[in-house]
Amino acid sequence: MPKRLYREIAPLGEGLAPTKLLEHDLDGVFLAQLAQVRRRRQLALDRRYRSRRRDIDAVLGGFEWKLTRTVAEPAERVSAIAWNIERGKRFEPLLHNLLHDPALARADLMLLTEVDKGMARSGNRDIAAELAEATGMDYVFVNHHLVLARGDRGEQDHTGDNTFAMHGSALLSRFPIRRFTSVGLPEYVDKFHDYEKRLGCKRALIAEVLLPDGPLTIAVAHLDPFAPPRHRVYQMQRIIDTLLRFGGKRVLLGGDLNTNTYDVSKGPNLLAGILYKASRLGVTGAIEHYLEPERRFERSLFDLMREVGFELDPFNVPRAGTLFYDAHDPEIVSKARAYLPAAVVVRLQKMVEPWGGVVPMHLDWWAGHGLTAEAPEVIIRPTWHSKYISDHYPIAVDLVLGQAAGAGLRPQQRRRLRLRLPTPRGARSHAEEVDEQA
Repeated sequence: MPKRLYREIAPLGEGLAPTKLLEHDLDGVFLAQLAQVRRRRQLALDRRYRSRRRDIDAVLGGFEWKLTRTVAEPAERVSAIAWNIERGKRFEPLLHNLLHDPALARADLMLLTEVDKGMARSGNRDIAAELAEATGMDYVFVNHHLVLARGDRGEQDHTGDNTFAMHGSALLSRFPIRRFTSVGLPEYVDKFHDYEKRLGCKRALIAEVLLPDGPLTIAVAHLDPFAPPRHRVYQMQRIIDTLLRFGGKRVLLGGDLNTNTYDVSKGPNLLAGILYKASRLGVTGAIEHYLEPERRFERSLFDLMREVGFELDPFNVPRAGTLFYDAHDPEIVSKARAYLPAAVVVRLQKMVEPWGGVVPMHLDWWAGHGLTAEAPEVIIRPTWHSKYISDHYPIAVDLVLGQAAGAGLRPQQRRRLRLRLPTPRGARSHAEEVDEQA
């Protein structure tokens, strides 16, 4: 992955136009041509790619926004939700729930991950802009990827072609958004070689929002599920480093941290983890760790957050599933068979039958600093005519205003993890092209 894509963007703030759309003229024919390139090293030499590289880089990590609010309306508390909306593929039900579900409609801040813009699987909508317009909120969207495919497994049955082919994360706010930035999060497996072929990388969106009692720094995070737990720690280090430079005495971090307790970078690693848990913990014991990943398998991630000053317990519902792995869901089965032998998938389905074939995992989290949290909640998976809107449950928390804030986050003291990425046979690891100082 080219190191320039991992850079931290200089904060944007004063002097911005009230509205900016993120668009490009990289048409479907051009993107289809890039999709035919088999390896990243070949891509770097491709004349078509090189001729438009600056345009591509401007889109990867580019921002879109609507910033019309200048005054924070009085309030005693602020309601926040974080939700992986699974691309926004089921847009009408998603919007209906955000407007009419009492637990969602009261939100003042929405931290959204897996947000499409110009993807045929979600109707080629600008998901963040349309949600912000319908809810009357300001927003910032940061793009992570240019998608060179129709979608992931299970997302191939739609019609039409992608238009802008972007995918990222967004912050929606009823309060003024004063400045924002983002930082790239190196992904363990280069998504250019993935089934859903992509350019770019995940990014954390960091913004300052003006609340009635002063500024709040917000981080919208989406860590890598297809990686070992230590890699998620490395990604969190980058987020924390950016937060320290960005500043702010009060910080709210929320999103999909993908604390699945496994290394899903490749099939053998996943299988080894499953066999270990099955033999040492049993199915019941494994599920206990899915609901409390901080106990052991993802403990380093939570230790890091606590070390720099984040609180977690008051912001989260303990032992609460935010994604339920349905062992008989066709899309999930299709993904599982891409990593595991069919016989193993069938065996796993039988093992979880005592739980109705559905296994809970705690993947989505809040972390706060300098804040008083109340009423954390996992909102029971919203549906529409008995169909799920997303594979994740939204999480919510209230922030009590008027509390005195202390100092900001503390720098990390323990030994830092260095980036370690797999090296394909006969090729350099894309880690060699990452700027560790970005």
